[in-house]
This record gives sequence, C-alpha cells and structure tokens, in this order.
Amino acid sequence: MGSVVWQRVLPTCCWFLLVCAPWTVLSHPQCLDYKPPFQPPEPLAFCKEYSKFGCCNVEKDNLVSQRYYMIMDYFDYSGYLTCGKYIRNILCQECSPYSAHLYDAEDANTPMRELPGLCGDYCSEFWHQCRYVLSLLTDNNTTIGIEDDRDRFCAFLELKDPQYCYPNVLSNTDLNANLGSVQADPEGCLQLCLQEVANGLRNPVAMVHANDGTHRFFVAEQLGYVWVYLPNGSRVDRPFLNLTRAVLTSPWAGDERGFLCLALHPHFTSVPKAYVYYSVAVKKQERIRISEFTLSTSDMNMLDHSSERTLLEVVEPASNHNGGQLLFGHDGYLYIFIGDGGKGGDPFGKFGNSQNK
Repeated sequence: MGSVVWQRVLPTCCWFLLVCAPWTVLSHPQCLDYKPPFQPPEPLAFCKEYSKFGCCNVEKDNLVSQRYYMIMDYFDYSGYLTCGKYIRNILCQECSPYSAHLYDAEDANTPMRELPGLCGDYCSEFWHQCRYVLSLLTDNNTTIGIEDDRDRFCAFLELKDPQYCYPNVLSNTDLNANLGSVQADPEGCLQLCLQEVANGLRNPVAMVHANDGTHRFFVAEQLGYVWVYLPNGSRVDRPFLNLTRAVLTSPWAGDERGFLCLALHPHFTSVPKAYVYYSVAVKKQERIRISEFTLSTSDMNMLDHSSERTLLEVVEPASNHNGGQLLFGHDGYLYIFIGDGGKGGDPFGKFGNSQNK
C-alpha cells in the first residue's frame, strides 16, 4: 500500500535527519481540520494579524467577521468599545496557526473546545470587563450560571498550557520566530509541511499535475494503472490508463520493472497527449517501451487505449536499473532516462553502460 503527499519544501538532507531533527523549537502549528497552516492567497480583511500565515482563507475570515458583527448587535456604543476587542480576539483564534492547540483539537478522539483556551490573567481581565458576553459566544448550556463566578468562568475558558494559551501564544518568541518561513536546522534540513492527498495505492511511482486549469492530478501505479484525482481529493472510478495486461511485472516486492512514469504534453490543453514509460516482454526479450496516447474525445478523464503509438523500445539486459523518468524540458524535447542496464558492477560494454557517454 502506498500514499501520496504534497511536499511544500524540498529537504536538503536525508529524511532520517528530518525525523530526528524537527523544528528547532519543537513548535507544532496545526489547524482545526488537522491540516497545516498556510499563507492565505488573498489578505484577510478581519483577522488581519493572520494574513501572512494562519488557518483562514478569505471565505473563513468573512464568516468570522459575520459572527462578530451579529454578536456586536447586542451592544450599545460603550459596550462596543469595552468588549469588542475581547470578542474579536477570541473569534479570530480560529485563524491562528496554533488553533488546534488553542481548541484542544489535536486529538481527534477527544472533544474540541467551543472557544479557544485563554491564559489565566487574560481570562480574569475578560471576566471583569465583559463576563456576560459568554452566553453570546457559545451555545453550550453548561455555561449557564457561571458568568457571576470568576473561578468557574475561568475554569471553563482557561487553557492550562502557559505556552499555547491566548494571548501568550502570540508573544512566545520560540513559537513565532520563524512562523511561515523556511529555515534550515543545524543539520541542514529544511522544515517540511506535508499533507496526504491520496491513499490506498499500490506502489505509486509517479504523480503529474494536469496543468490545464482543472487542478486534476494523475497518479501512476507500478502495476500499470494511472488514476485521476479531482481537486476535492476524490478519485475517478475508472482508470485514466490501464496497461496491466501489457506491463511486465512479477509478485516479487523488489521488482524494479513495471509501469514507471507518465508525462503529459507541455501543451496538454491543446495537444491532449500523454507519454508513458513501462517494461514489456517482446518474444521473451525484456524491453522498456515509450509510448504516446491521446486523450479520449468522449471522456476527459480517460486516455484512448486504442491510440497507443510506440515511440521507442530499448532492450534491457537485466531486470533491474530500468531508469524510469520522463520529462519535457523547457526546450520542448522529451527526455527519457533509461538506466544503466542493470546487474551488479555495471558489467555491460567495454566501460559499462553507465560510463558510456
């Protein structure tokens, strides 16, 4: 089984070091939906402090703003001046890059807080100034009767973690020093932000973006399937391409043969062609085959399987080191990486294939 993840920043050292040397200050930004924070595509108008990095896009920011003004309709001008800042600050914590901490949402198996966790001093200040706002901020019936009791009020709102409670989370230098920026740690590793976008795959070997405005991406499996994933994360039931009958594979887990790569024409919108790289047996002779397929005229999520045009076949003297990369260069040429032929010690030819220019 395999899975595919988006990788926002490329590491400069091995994965082992990334696991062993995480963020220097061990901060862990996370949103309420368990996804990583991001830079909003457009600046936020209401929770402006989270425009550079946080958990809200413009749509979410607008929803927070609407809720704020609905609550403020209950106040006269003096109440607006006294309580407006507290209500705004509390509502905007949904946009904080540490919202999962503030709402105790990191563990999907435990209830999420209805309101963000406050620091003790701030909670006391909030109680003295605007204690009766609580019933407007929450639909929780358990809050009835606690507004007159500061200890019960703050027991409900306080987050015991002094590092992540609001507003300490904003002033903590360690947590905020490098938020949203790419920093190398002492080992030379860059911070990564990973998000799973596909799972349940068998030996996924390639992922290609459609780059045609549809925001689809295609994932190829070594067995010979290519699947279409839509922008919402769902997968089209029928494969984009099914070459399982033609692809040379075996049950051996370490087999390096199979369907190895997919490349779309650089002008896929106007030239709907795809190029594939796979292992094949021709009269018991192992080869790699590069073929061209044309998109179906009736289904944009499927190639026309009858349109295969073989562009190149290369004999493989061994079953490993089959290369497998296809790339279109900026010069418009298709580059094919075929490997060195295989076997230990690079034994083929006078100097070995890998040394033969």
